[in-house]
Amino acid sequence: MRRQRHPARGISLIEAVVALAVMAFGMLAYVGLQSTLRFNSDVAKQRSEAVRIAQQAIEDWRAYSVIETAAERKAYDDIPAGNLDPVVVVGENAEFTLQRTVVNAATTDNALLRGAAPRMKTLAVDVSWQDRNGQPQSVRLSTTLTGSPPELAGTLALPGNGSAQRLPQGRHPAIPVLAKDLGGGLSGYKPAGAEGATKVFVFDNATGMIVGVCNAILVDQEQLTSETVDACKNNTRGLPLSGFVRFATDPVQPTAADAQNPPSTALNLDVVLSLTSVGHPVPAYDCFVDAPASELTTRTVVPYFCAIFFRAGVIPRWSGTSRLSPRAFLEHPDEPWLRAANAADARLTRYRICRYTPAANDAQVIPNQWHPKNYSNVDASQPLSNQNFLVIRAGDGTVPFICPTDVPANPDAGDFVNSNTLTHQPPPG
Repeated sequence: MRRQRHPARGISLIEAVVALAVMAFGMLAYVGLQSTLRFNSDVAKQRSEAVRIAQQAIEDWRAYSVIETAAERKAYDDIPAGNLDPVVVVGENAEFTLQRTVVNAATTDNALLRGAAPRMKTLAVDVSWQDRNGQPQSVRLSTTLTGSPPELAGTLALPGNGSAQRLPQGRHPAIPVLAKDLGGGLSGYKPAGAEGATKVFVFDNATGMIVGVCNAILVDQEQLTSETVDACKNNTRGLPLSGFVRFATDPVQPTAADAQNPPSTALNLDVVLSLTSVGHPVPAYDCFVDAPASELTTRTVVPYFCAIFFRAGVIPRWSGTSRLSPRAFLEHPDEPWLRAANAADARLTRYRICRYTPAANDAQVIPNQWHPKNYSNVDASQPLSNQNFLVIRAGDGTVPFICPTDVPANPDAGDFVNSNTLTHQPPPG
């Protein structure tokens, strides 16, 4: 009788050992991976902290508040040159060594090629440490520190032409704020005052140039539309000239504070241009002044707006002067106010006209936007705004008054405005 065979049951010892060996190798690789990941994570965390330490060191040097050395102030001139003493910084899982090196621009190899060295320092920050395996690690950050007054940091937001980077209502700053945006890159403006009640000037929003003049427009400023100016939106070329006239007419010598905040009521006046440039049609310009007609006014500011026109094919550049012309009040139609005859005129019944400008004197060459005595043809291809005037008394009857002067603004001392003026009418001397 044949014996019945039974299939093998269970796992042999050899197979078990092989399985355990395979599992052991897998666990060993997994442990190595975990160790590598932990080491890399540790180094990444240390490197991140080292970068933070370096950035903080740079910002500490960058946070100067004045240029020249001053008591209890962090100054640009106090940033020493050379290798500074190392500083130990205890981090979360490592001890870092901070080393700073400062190089003045004047000591660089090519300083002689550049001529006078700029106010500039190069700062290199090295942060080093040892990782958990005792291996050296380090990061380096470098930057340039410029000796610019901190209060002028806002100029970084200005383009080369000096206009605001973020333009008022998205258009050229010389366009009056009250001008109505008509769409299509155009704006319409009705000058203030009775004389401009029916006239509309059309501006190119990008350039600030006047591209059209419309007459017999009876709708209000806010009711202007593109259809209103459709027939006259491209019939001329012109440049605007605008500003304000303020008054400090108390019978005492006005000060810079009076020029900054003039206290007196307005006089009736007109603005007249004397152009020395060529290429203008007839009339060459048109001015609108919103001055009070009655002496009972309580107004203290007179805005004015002028448009200088150019013939077709002529480059829009102009030169000349602007002047204030006295006008009489309705109560005394035959008695306009009078300007001083000369610099020595001290009569209390006469007036002197000053212009706001940062210039120290008339001989100083300044761009047109700074309000010179005579506008230059070379620099008069841009729209001009804030060409402001101040009217003062000629004198107290004995001593002639002079146009108030001021010094450049000093924000550290709480002075944010340069209200300097120079004599405009009559000419000094």
